[in-house]
Amino acid sequence: MEDKIARAWERTRRMRPIIEANREQAERLRRLPDAVARAFVDANVYRLLVPEEYGGEGIDPVTYYELAEEVSFYDGSAGWNYAIGATGGVVLGGLSARRRRDLLATADCGVSGGGAPTGRAVAVEGGYRLSGRWSWASGIHQAKWAIAYCPVYEGQRPRVSASGMPVVLGFLAPRQACTILDAWHTGGMRGTGSTEFELHDVFVPQNMVLHLLSGESPDPHPIFRMPSTFFGFNHCCVLTGIARRAVASLKELAATKTSPMAGIALRDDVRAQYQVAKAEALVDSGSLNVRESFRQMWDRVVAGGQVPIEMKARVRRACAHATECAVEAVDMCYSAACGTAVFEAAPFERLLRDAHAAASHITLRHTMMEEAGRVAFGLAPRSPLF
Repeated sequence: MEDKIARAWERTRRMRPIIEANREQAERLRRLPDAVARAFVDANVYRLLVPEEYGGEGIDPVTYYELAEEVSFYDGSAGWNYAIGATGGVVLGGLSARRRRDLLATADCGVSGGGAPTGRAVAVEGGYRLSGRWSWASGIHQAKWAIAYCPVYEGQRPRVSASGMPVVLGFLAPRQACTILDAWHTGGMRGTGSTEFELHDVFVPQNMVLHLLSGESPDPHPIFRMPSTFFGFNHCCVLTGIARRAVASLKELAATKTSPMAGIALRDDVRAQYQVAKAEALVDSGSLNVRESFRQMWDRVVAGGQVPIEMKARVRRACAHATECAVEAVDMCYSAACGTAVFEAAPFERLLRDAHAAASHITLRHTMMEEAGRVAFGLAPRSPLF
């Protein structure tokens, strides 16, 4: 296992010069540049968490978090695509082993998609016909497959469950069947390519239907038996990586910057000294809390036990807290950099944009902390993502 992890770190660090050399192009293109997309395939990113029998690396989720945090240190958008791309194979756990093996046969097996059920799947013989428009499809340009979640219809009538709720499923379609729309015009996280796509009467066979991670898969591999609490854990690592870059950038700036008004070096300014130490403490404590809370949940999954709601709540509140800490740390570093921060030649303005944009993700917002608070009070969470 140690050799496997060492190789993963070596491949990840080898991508740094490629990612950093293409940051400006990513901003212009509003997606990953081809050179970075190729580096992902060469590093087997899309199968990082997948068991070795499927061509994957079999890396444990906590190590994955640390790797994604590292890539996010290089660039927030690349880190976001890395973090999400590496989890694409995990959502295939609901498929048959044979189908999963076929889909994961090559290293370019990236999966993207939109999570909100905004389309329509009409049941037909052998599968479904999909039409609709989906958003937030991070990495769709370099993906091989696209997931579209939508309610199921029997003719013109929605299919409902035994409890009377609409049935929503995930459908895996070839990315070539998607019409990718030019809708990703944002302030932060520009290089993620998290744009919108459409499907027009596309047939998806029954054996390409997915179910969101529920922790109830019969598959023997624990990576396919994680609860949906995993989503959020695989996003906040980007925030902590961005914040680490902000701290490192402030340290680098402080070595050379002198205030003409105060007549002292930035590193001798007591306010800047407090801000860099506080920012570093925020990032370290947030990241450590997330990793430790998830490690406990992962150990429970590996042991084959059910994950109690209190354990899920701890992961959720840890991710929400780490996000808030990361944003505060970036804001502090931006402030401490003074006038330098506003220039595009310095990293602070991009880090500020990226941190605030990433923190807006549904799994990282304050509502997740509220849900954890409901659990603390003995109430059931309202979010299906819990």
